[in-house]
Amino acid sequence: MSTQQLTAEAMALPLSERVSLAQALWQSIEAGLADTDERAAGREAVRRDQELSSGAVEGRTHEEVMQAARRALGCG
Repeated sequence: MSTQQLTAEAMALPLSERVSLAQALWQSIEAGLADTDERAAGREAVRRDQELSSGAVEGRTHEEVMQAARRALGCG
């Protein structure tokens, strides 16, 4: 079954089942991520916030971020 077919079937599920599926998928992704240093992650978040607030960088919409993620993962 292709990802497109699987997505279509998942989208046809009732809301509560889609939420459960999304949670299970996210947990499987989190489990595969390397542990990060929380202080370093906090510093990075503050740095990025300062860049956005100062206008040094321009933010992206959720859709732009999701499209970039799909391209990076080769699924879209």
